[in-house]
Amino acid sequence: MRLAFAAFAGSLALASALAAPLAPDFAVVPLSKADVDLYLGILRTAATHNAHLTGDDKAAVDFTVQMQRHPPKNPAPGHMPTPAEMNQMIRNANLSARAAELASYDDAIAQQRGVAARYDAIRNEVESVLAQITGMGGSCGGDCTPPSGFSAAQLARAKKEADTANADKPLIAPHVAEIASLKKQISGFMLGGR
Repeated sequence: MRLAFAAFAGSLALASALAAPLAPDFAVVPLSKADVDLYLGILRTAATHNAHLTGDDKAAVDFTVQMQRHPPKNPAPGHMPTPAEMNQMIRNANLSARAAELASYDDAIAQQRGVAARYDAIRNEVESVLAQITGMGGSCGGDCTPPSGFSAAQLARAKKEADTANADKPLIAPHVAEIASLKKQISGFMLGGR
């Protein structure tokens, strides 16, 4: 009976994974307004959630902020921990784990809505274009050509990626400040503040 249930559960998981549409490669497929709206909607929901934390969620954020601002000088006791110390270490580990979940709560929202793959693909493109818009993108520091050069396919893809980024900039540029604010509300506490 257990084996039959496990097989049934596995087939359901496989069916749902196959039914979920794969996200386009947004590095070469321009974003639509609906894609940007989906991205912003998830960020807004996650930011709103994290702005109104209570109980252990608030304790997790407060603990993380405290650890960032005042890291322990000697995190490991020089003796066998007492049961009370062990309980506190376990609680601290649980708070840290929950804080990490809250810092990426946008991923949880996308998962709940069944759009995790699409959201991740959109986020990758938005963040790549944001780096270009804000001037925070990386550089190879000079001639970026590898010793063997680029193939025609690599050059064609690079041109398509550049064209796509240029097409995406007008959709993303009006939201730069809002995106930065939302991301800070979601995960800013991981850097010692909110």
